[in-house]
Amino acid sequence: MVNNNRLLWLRLRTAIFGHPLATRNAEETKLGVSGGIPVFGSDIISSQGYAPDEILYVLLLVGSLGYAYILKVSFTIVVLVISIFLVYRKAIQKYSEGGGSYTIAKAYLGENFGLIAGASLTLDYVLTVAVSVSSAIENLTGIFSWLAPTDHKVLADCLVIVFMAWVNLRGLKESARLFAIPVYLYILTLGLLIGTGVIEIFVHGVTPAAVATENSALSSASGMTWFIFARAFAGGTTALTGFEAVSNGVTAFKNPAQKRAVHTLFVLAAIVSVGLIGLTYLAGAYHLVPSEGNTVLNQLGLIVFGKTLPYFVLMGTAAAILIIASSTPYAGLPILLGLMARDGYTPRYFKNLGDRLVYSVGIWTLFFVSCVLIIIFHGDTHTMLPLYAIGVFISFSLTGAGLAKNTWQEKGPKWKSDFAIFCFGGIVSFLVLLVFITTKFTQGAWIILIIMPFLVLLFRRIRFIYKSEVQEVEVTEEDTKVFHNYVTKVKRRRAHVELADYKNKIIIPVYDLNLIVLKTLKYAYALTPQVTAVHIASDPGRTAKLLKHWAEHHIEIPLEIVESPYRATVHDFLNYIDKVERKGNFETITVAIPEYVPEKLRHNILHNQTGQLMKLMLLFRKNILVTSVPYHPEERVDCPEKTV
Repeated sequence: MVNNNRLLWLRLRTAIFGHPLATRNAEETKLGVSGGIPVFGSDIISSQGYAPDEILYVLLLVGSLGYAYILKVSFTIVVLVISIFLVYRKAIQKYSEGGGSYTIAKAYLGENFGLIAGASLTLDYVLTVAVSVSSAIENLTGIFSWLAPTDHKVLADCLVIVFMAWVNLRGLKESARLFAIPVYLYILTLGLLIGTGVIEIFVHGVTPAAVATENSALSSASGMTWFIFARAFAGGTTALTGFEAVSNGVTAFKNPAQKRAVHTLFVLAAIVSVGLIGLTYLAGAYHLVPSEGNTVLNQLGLIVFGKTLPYFVLMGTAAAILIIASSTPYAGLPILLGLMARDGYTPRYFKNLGDRLVYSVGIWTLFFVSCVLIIIFHGDTHTMLPLYAIGVFISFSLTGAGLAKNTWQEKGPKWKSDFAIFCFGGIVSFLVLLVFITTKFTQGAWIILIIMPFLVLLFRRIRFIYKSEVQEVEVTEEDTKVFHNYVTKVKRRRAHVELADYKNKIIIPVYDLNLIVLKTLKYAYALTPQVTAVHIASDPGRTAKLLKHWAEHHIEIPLEIVESPYRATVHDFLNYIDKVERKGNFETITVAIPEYVPEKLRHNILHNQTGQLMKLMLLFRKNILVTSVPYHPEERVDCPEKTV
């Protein structure tokens, strides 16, 4: 019955998430440039669609004079795009493992700045999911009136987030295949819109004023100021949100990963630059006035295409790409959290690859937090929008500053031009950040001043706990000597007993060699010499490290390595138990599970509880005994075995 239930569960899981992928096939699941654009670029491509609206909302404060400045603002943004592209190109080239702003800031500006970058990107990714999905659903309320009530809108938002999480849990290639058609169709239709609009104006002599939106409310009574220009510039830079995702996700690309990531970044920079200049030129030429129910993109679509098929394709794919934009965080944030987990700043289980070779814990976390955010803010895009771009420009600023500092220190070939580019990108991004914080402070940006320090302190606290735990269970020469003395003493006591006389087998699952494992080995060896330590090899690096430690400390207990190509640790361990049981050499088989007991109960959240899951699964085995060997931190100080 148990086997039937397990088989049913495996079939159900495969139907939902797809067949598990072997670690050796990791390269086959990675992306090329064509796949990287929809996966990592959907956010930035969607952002450029509403950037002209954000620019005009500010410029029209000075009346019709604002139209004369819209292209100047756009060209200034494009200069920043070029600078940021050059900054992140260098970041990708220097760090093949990805990490972007977090890696650069940590390496060149210090731990605190690295954690600030990590916190800012985490906030930005979460807000990107919430804002993109809520904005898409709000745009659909005009078509589907039943979505208008807040409860219905929140439910629809959460269902879309569930769908996006499911798609990404199936793997990067699955995401790329599903999202490629609407993303590329949107890019082509947008290009057709801009090209046709420009031709209409320059070739056929269409007079923009003849089709301009009613603009009686506008006047030029007040003049343009640097502050208004800066606000318009800052508003337009929302077109850059998502730019850092490629540098965070270098490891998601096929080899040569860095080269493909740079090419993807270049294509995205070109799309954003051309699209932004084209849209703002047409908006200025036609003197369009954006409104909540009638965006610049919608107005241009009606003017250029009319209510024809290209118009409906443009608006349909524009709505779809807002939803798809939430896929970028699902690709970027899990990789970032995985890198931070390797450094000890986030729980270790964030670095574990799931069945489909994606960081599934990061995806589930993003899904949960985004849904909570939607519920707290009632799916109101306007409430969440002030926080949207702040995290991006914190990371831009830190990346530019970090690379500028490194370039100044190394002073390699052509360092002056690189230094100028990095300084420009970092300084301008910082100025935009100041404008955002100043103008959006009362609208909710003040929350950043609370959340950011909290996240940084949380990351540091996690790191401190892990470091303390590692020090508490680290094996020293004295610990090894005590262990060997204990084994020798037990061997001497059993000198006249044949090994075959012992019919009890004890199996110990081990992940690393530490005091927890040593205590369990001593407990097991005291009962029977038929003891085997078993390591499930789901991570080749971890396996090599364990074998090295086992040999260095001359541990006499045999260590068996069980290959786990699909990283199913518990499943593969149970299969190993089944094989030992089928041999029939032992009357009883005991599984002794080493367990670390933290000083505080809440610290358990930092551990993946694999031992607890093993115990639960082994309860269904009739002939298998299970015991836990708990290790308490204070045992390090007051350990009776030290007197042996």
